[in-house]
Amino acid sequence: MKAFYEFGQSIYLWVTGIVYLLVMECIALYYQYFLQFLPCALCVQVRAWVLGAIFSAVFSTYFRFIFWIRFVGLSTTIFFIGGALYTSWYAWGVENGTVISSCSIGAGFPRFMPLDQWVPFLFGANGPCGQSPEMEFGLSMVETLLITLGVPFVFLISQWLLHLPHAVVSAIRFAKS
Repeated sequence: MKAFYEFGQSIYLWVTGIVYLLVMECIALYYQYFLQFLPCALCVQVRAWVLGAIFSAVFSTYFRFIFWIRFVGLSTTIFFIGGALYTSWYAWGVENGTVISSCSIGAGFPRFMPLDQWVPFLFGANGPCGQSPEMEFGLSMVETLLITLGVPFVFLISQWLLHLPHAVVSAIRFAKS
């Protein structure tokens, strides 16, 4: 467990995570621009969550030796990947007909952050919801997202749980001083 905890301080963990998430974004863009599968609103929202996780991981890489910044960075990265996982789960429900959605054309970003207008090549949503392309092993893109986001989510949660006792002890010491 100690080695796994120390791996959380390693640059290799964070750089691997950044590369992993960048590859996910590149695959999505490949499907969009080379295979001509237009993304739906939920798909570009997953892209936004993943991009947030990338920024959080980059920040955490730089400050990985400062415990509290690493802990907040780890928490923030979990938040973003969790958001992407939730949105993928919702898209899976739409795809399988278990969630009735009135998904319309447009990305559905809030007014204060219209990513589809700021960066349309990455966040423009022009495809219908509930129809993701088939990928490897006969899985849809949404099903693949559930796996490729679920695995790092579980990994990061286990890292977070290993960091939690140190955070609690540190907070108690700070409160006593």
